[in-house]
Amino acid sequence: MPNWEGIEETATMLPRIWLTRAKDGDVWKPLRKTDCKALNESRGEEVLIEGGRATADPKSGTIGYNFVNRPSTKLMSATWFTKEEKKNQKEFTLHPLPEIDSWQVELLYQNAVRASSSLGEGLDEILKEEIVLESDPQHKVCVIKNGGLLSMKKRPIKSNFLRFGEVQFTLQRGYGQYTIEGEDDENALGDLTHAIFVIHGIGEAMWSKEDVGTPSMRDELDQLRITVNKKKVVAWRDECKKCEKQKQTLPPPPNRIEFIPIEWYDKVRSPSHSLVQSLSAVTLSSIPALRSIANDVIFDVLMYLTPEFCEAILQCVTTQIVEFYSTFQRVHPSFIAREGKFSLIGHSLGSVIAWDILSILKDNVERNIPIGDVNDPIRIDVASSPPRVPSLATLDKRAAENPMGYHAFAKGAENDSKHGTWGPCLPKKMSQTIPFTPELTIFLGSPIGLFLTLRGAHPVFDEMRAIAEAERASLIPCDNEEAEPPRVFDISPIICSPFSLPTGNLYNIFHPSDPVAYRIEPLLLPEGVDNDEFPAPVFLSPDGKSVRLHVKARQVGDQLFKQFGSLSYIFDKGVENAAVAAAAADAETARKKANTASDGNEMMPKRPNFAGCIKGRECSFRLGGSCNHRVDFQIQPGVIDNEYLSAVTAHSSYISNEDVVDFIIYNTRSNGETNI
Repeated sequence: MPNWEGIEETATMLPRIWLTRAKDGDVWKPLRKTDCKALNESRGEEVLIEGGRATADPKSGTIGYNFVNRPSTKLMSATWFTKEEKKNQKEFTLHPLPEIDSWQVELLYQNAVRASSSLGEGLDEILKEEIVLESDPQHKVCVIKNGGLLSMKKRPIKSNFLRFGEVQFTLQRGYGQYTIEGEDDENALGDLTHAIFVIHGIGEAMWSKEDVGTPSMRDELDQLRITVNKKKVVAWRDECKKCEKQKQTLPPPPNRIEFIPIEWYDKVRSPSHSLVQSLSAVTLSSIPALRSIANDVIFDVLMYLTPEFCEAILQCVTTQIVEFYSTFQRVHPSFIAREGKFSLIGHSLGSVIAWDILSILKDNVERNIPIGDVNDPIRIDVASSPPRVPSLATLDKRAAENPMGYHAFAKGAENDSKHGTWGPCLPKKMSQTIPFTPELTIFLGSPIGLFLTLRGAHPVFDEMRAIAEAERASLIPCDNEEAEPPRVFDISPIICSPFSLPTGNLYNIFHPSDPVAYRIEPLLLPEGVDNDEFPAPVFLSPDGKSVRLHVKARQVGDQLFKQFGSLSYIFDKGVENAAVAAAAADAETARKKANTASDGNEMMPKRPNFAGCIKGRECSFRLGGSCNHRVDFQIQPGVIDNEYLSAVTAHSSYISNEDVVDFIIYNTRSNGETNI
């Protein structure tokens, strides 16, 4: 029996391979093996593929995506393929034959196999047969024998003289062995227990262009999903090996995390929008690459600072989250029953959007506005908070309950300040909110600190702290003013603002060289605290403890340099103390003179001095839940790390950063993954 060329699948019942491509001209790529098997068993019905992220419809020949706003792609199945070899003949591309042609080619192949068998009648008649392809009438398929090797060839119907210069292709039966990155790891994981909505930041209009080499957020999240699954599986298998050696029960496979991108750039940057058209009209034609950065990147921030576009972006993001939240529960109907959790991640400007969405949720919850809709009622339990301070600034003249207005606070005299807001400025109130309280909220490379400063949020947070301080003071017994209060009452001053958002743990993660990132914690501390007294950000690690050795060494060096920065430290400190004592004596003398000259008049109230109030005290912030006491987390620097060189890529490398990936895995573990 002769040998065959191009026969990758020898089974009598040839399985169909399902393939997809985005548009005509693209190469057809096979689906995951598990998805191909499910489609072959579906009998033409719709099938969820890629872990529920897409739905394949064999009848219409399309694949629709459940959690991404992207056009549907084409779908087809094939058993025979045209093998197009490259010039070096080591690389090749497979083009699927339509089903009607595959059926005829398969029949010819089976006849040739029977004819060449021991009981066959020989190949003489088979070698004369030709099949004209219905999908390509200019080509035919025939069996070719070259020595002892048989093959199925695709040739033009009209041949040249002596077939000189004729292009012919080998047909391949079956697709052959292939692997899809991440398929095996995802199949090895357990149930899906955590879904994270990820909001992109500035410049996505540029990164999403096909001619730009920078990956878009979709691409980054696809790679993040693969990386997270791989790390989970590797850790689980290592744990299984340890249990086998110790003859212990094997741990269950770790549960799966889903990342859902929330895209807003294409909704507010429609080419037909008048603002986009006007921007294009006024943009100079010179240095187009640099002007593209200004129009596609910087312009996002300027748009968000305008109330109308701020509202449009928040509406767009909120609507997408609500829609994907509903679709997610339809795709995974047992997710809530398994106590699945939803979380938020915002990168760059996306973190400001996430903050504002939580601010709107907080505002509506405190006003007792129902969350969800008739078909999907959601009840959100929020911990008690200090007396309400409005979180939204609006331009609606009828909103008399909101006295703050749009602009950030403007300080006049020392004791006179007009407060701002921590929430967004909108033309009118937003009633639509996200239908869940996030289990976890992570800000990556966030400029929230800058936006809150512009909105005048610091005095608002400080006012909430002062209110909490006054409320606590009113609870301390004061019948005998000279007697000390009972020990059960904490009389130390409240340092951190009790302000909180409706979310679980909240983390502000930043790279120390990121020029766009800002801290949040200083705004939750009293005004007037010196910058040197602010608590240093926590180094990012999965468990909050595993700081690398070179980072610890650098910390020790910084502390030593801070305490003993020069040989004259002790002398300078003595001189400084003497100067402070002299200044204090002068101030006390001036105060006594002022009291004498006032003739009993009341003194003007002064702003409290919080200098030195943080020293020796542990700061605990309530911004997000009660489990994490800190908010600002700094990515650990490398052994060799130049801050200026790192600044070039720091803002765009969070999702691929290994410390960030490990941190997400650690903080989204289910109960069964405690030891993994």
